[in-house]
Amino acid sequence: MKLLDAIFLSAQMPEDSVICAREPFHQSTEAVIVQFAEDFSIPPQVTQEGYVYFLETDGVSELLEISQKRNSRETKAEFVFYYASWDAYPAFYNDLEDVATQSQ
Repeated sequence: MKLLDAIFLSAQMPEDSVICAREPFHQSTEAVIVQFAEDFSIPPQVTQEGYVYFLETDGVSELLEISQKRNSRETKAEFVFYYASWDAYPAFYNDLEDVATQSQ
């Protein structure tokens, strides 16, 4: 599946699920959603296929809630990509209007 799709499926995944993707992270990057191994590592077969840790699905869901003010799927995804890469909110986070503000 594409990373963009994995991001928006994350809320439907079981607890302890993690998104793994091939780098660099962008909308069309190949991704998989897997369960952590018993030792909370990425299953070896996933890393052998070239996937790396992206984010836990719970974390993605939280980021999507934080980015609620962002109105497009792509912008929300870019927010999550940036956070996964840099462990910080992107500079554009404060530059976009809230959805409530846009409808006034």
